[in-house]
Amino acid sequence: ANRPVDGLSRERAEPREGGSAQPTKRPVDGLSRERAEPREGGSAQSANPPVDGLSRERAEPKASEALAPVAAIDHVHLYVADPDAATDWYGRVLGLQVLPSSKRLRGGRYMATPRGQYCATIFTGVPPSDGDHTTAFRLMGRQFIAFGEALPHPDVRARTGMLLTTEEADDHARAWSYYFQDPDGNHLEVTTYDHQMVRDWFGGRA
Repeated sequence: ANRPVDGLSRERAEPREGGSAQPTKRPVDGLSRERAEPREGGSAQSANPPVDGLSRERAEPKASEALAPVAAIDHVHLYVADPDAATDWYGRVLGLQVLPSSKRLRGGRYMATPRGQYCATIFTGVPPSDGDHTTAFRLMGRQFIAFGEALPHPDVRARTGMLLTTEEADDHARAWSYYFQDPDGNHLEVTTYDHQMVRDWFGGRA
């Protein structure tokens, strides 16, 4: 088994009894602690410039304004009809793995990235239907391109229900994203900040 990105053992990276995950020293994106963890005063440095173009000064809260300054998103909740079928799909499409501690979660699964970092909990149920409930996973540029080259793929459907195509990538100026859904209707996104690499790839396809 690969070691988690943060260097902790899988036992420390997995959720503890009751469903919460133990905090890690480094975020999944591999940024250094100095860049990812809150600086003195309570505000966290930005790993990437905000997509909305806001300056760091405007985007980050002051220490006096932040009740709980976070270092990174820890995990998300996904609702499915069949946890076994769902874990199989997430393994095939995103490479997520079931953590051994899932035996403590009745009817659900704790999921981790290929490197062992806890990132999602799968529950039996119906996905929320009011508004947008997107779960985004970050990819490196080469992984994003490989995903795009594999499209259309029978496992990957756009939110319209049609097969997602390579050309449906969204250019956000600083990032690229593909939007799709899992078989239970959970809205998913894969995104990369290696913008120029993906732009060059699309340019080479023309």
